[in-house]
Amino acid sequence: MPIVDNIFKYTFILLIAAMKKIMTLLSFLVIFIIGCNTQQAKEPFCGDNTCQENENENCAADCGGFGGMTKIKCANAGGNWNDCGSPCAGTGAEFCIQVCSPQCECGGIAGFKCPEGYTCRLSGKIADELGVCLK
Repeated sequence: MPIVDNIFKYTFILLIAAMKKIMTLLSFLVIFIIGCNTQQAKEPFCGDNTCQENENENCAADCGGFGGMTKIKCANAGGNWNDCGSPCAGTGAEFCIQVCSPQCECGGIAGFKCPEGYTCRLSGKIADELGVCLK
């Protein structure tokens, strides 16, 4: 009977060792899965159609450009949003400063439209002229 007892002892010892390895492997697997957070918080960015506190002055697309216009308002009305348009668009000015002005463009050969409550400012000097939506 001592041989049978020894066989059972060794089998039991091997079984315990295998269980320890399996438990260690499962522990590492659980830690790995918990560590892989696939839903990380998105950093706010200009152009995500949400006006965050840190964008108030620097993101006209989300927080309002010329005349309180936003990119989403412009797009929903069928206008063309331009992050760097001319501040002199639609004025007929002979000279204009070279500064970017975020704006909703209207008119033109594409027939861009302004949102309700806004009008398309055109100089009237050019056929199919591109203008700017103003309140």
